[in-house]
Amino acid sequence: MSSPNKSRRASPFAWMRSLRFRLTLWYGGALAAILCAGALCVYVGAKHALLSETDAFLTLEAQRTAYVAEGDQRDAGDYTELREAVSSFQGSGQSPRSFPGLLRFDSVYVRLATPKNATVAVSPSLSSHPDLQDSLNEMNVSNFKGGRHFAFSGPDEERMLRVIVAPVEAAGRPLLIQIAVPWDHDTDVLEQLGYVLMIAVPALTFAASLGGWALVGRTLRPIQRIATEAEQLEIDNFSGPLLPAPSETDSEVGNLVATLNRMTIRLHKAFEAKQRFAEAQQRFAADASHELRTPLTVLRGEMELTLSRPRAEEEYIATLGSALEEIQQMTHIVESLSFLARTDTGHIENEGARVPVDLQSLCERTSAHFEREAEAHGVTVSFLPSPEPVRVTGDPVQLRQLLDNLVDNAVKYSRSGDLVTISVSGERAPSDGAAEAVITVSDMGIGIAPEDLPHIFDRFWRADSARSAPGSGLGLAICARIAEAHGGRLAVQSELGSGTQITLRIPVAG
Repeated sequence: MSSPNKSRRASPFAWMRSLRFRLTLWYGGALAAILCAGALCVYVGAKHALLSETDAFLTLEAQRTAYVAEGDQRDAGDYTELREAVSSFQGSGQSPRSFPGLLRFDSVYVRLATPKNATVAVSPSLSSHPDLQDSLNEMNVSNFKGGRHFAFSGPDEERMLRVIVAPVEAAGRPLLIQIAVPWDHDTDVLEQLGYVLMIAVPALTFAASLGGWALVGRTLRPIQRIATEAEQLEIDNFSGPLLPAPSETDSEVGNLVATLNRMTIRLHKAFEAKQRFAEAQQRFAADASHELRTPLTVLRGEMELTLSRPRAEEEYIATLGSALEEIQQMTHIVESLSFLARTDTGHIENEGARVPVDLQSLCERTSAHFEREAEAHGVTVSFLPSPEPVRVTGDPVQLRQLLDNLVDNAVKYSRSGDLVTISVSGERAPSDGAAEAVITVSDMGIGIAPEDLPHIFDRFWRADSARSAPGSGLGLAICARIAEAHGGRLAVQSELGSGTQITLRIPVAG
């Protein structure tokens, strides 16, 4: 059964549900509406400008014609025939007279009519086009008694006229002036403008939508990459943090990508911690079973042997004493394994209180603590203090455990008459010059072979020369983990048969 995500990806129209498509559709639709409104404004504005220009021309011509018809003497030589046509008009049965020379353009049509639509005079340009004159005759001029008016007329749509109708008093009678000009040229201009706008608006909308599609795709690319990479991640296979490109982090989407990246890193760390914890549990179980098998076998054998027949009280006491030693050894192993398991999961850094620790006092107490045990082996423990106080920030219990393990090993692997030296001092790190506290534990014991030095901090590892001494092989592993938890490090110098020197370096308290 396929998952919903796979079904969605398989759909041929899945891209229509994407954020990229919806944003581009909204952007393109809004832009198309704005462009259409703008184109409509341009078209209406152009038509209004043409009408205004034409109406202004018609108004001027109507005024000049009215002056002549009313008997104005200006330019009388040019308009004598028009005045004669008006003065000789007797009634509606008389044929209208033409008056050449009235207007300056042949494409301007002039007609004088009575309120009852009887033609008084007509321009030659109009008399030669009966169909145009008929279209003016068909106008209901009685509706224009109230004053000047503009209208459209014409025999068909291809020969439309823009007409002004204005009242005038001529020869003692009321007349109406009709002046018209062809509107076909302006119609062509508006038609061409309409074609340009009809092509420009879709073209601009398409180009802007295409650019918006590319821009949104580029903006969403970080999220798409993060989603793709996150889809390929597995719990046990994190290839690394999902970092966006530097150019993608300067916007709101970039901030979202950075947030997803930080969340992924936190998940990565959580899975790593869980994996380390699981591995630590497995290692703890394996180590415990390995190290506890021997003392348990010894303990069981002694118990079975003691219980195989009745024995004296002294034998029972000896068996119980031996069992107690094995139990103490097992307790030490379990505690050490538990400590190492906590270090494997990273919990050791949070254990105990981190307080200023005086390393001189710590080393002095450790030296005094091992004096009696060292004397029992014929070994002398010496402490060399620093002339100045040396302090670090850390867990005093863990640091005491670290130092005890180092001194215990030094005493354990020393021979009678040898000297174990504990020294503390403050130095500068060779790498960056930072202040460090240095504790050195050196002995004159059996030493460590060169081939064994790389393994001394491995758990349960013991050199062949040290297998005869008691121990579990966990002491130096614990020391290394404590040093790491305090930001320090351990270094070993040893020569077989001549002794060993272990140096602990920890950053001093600020």
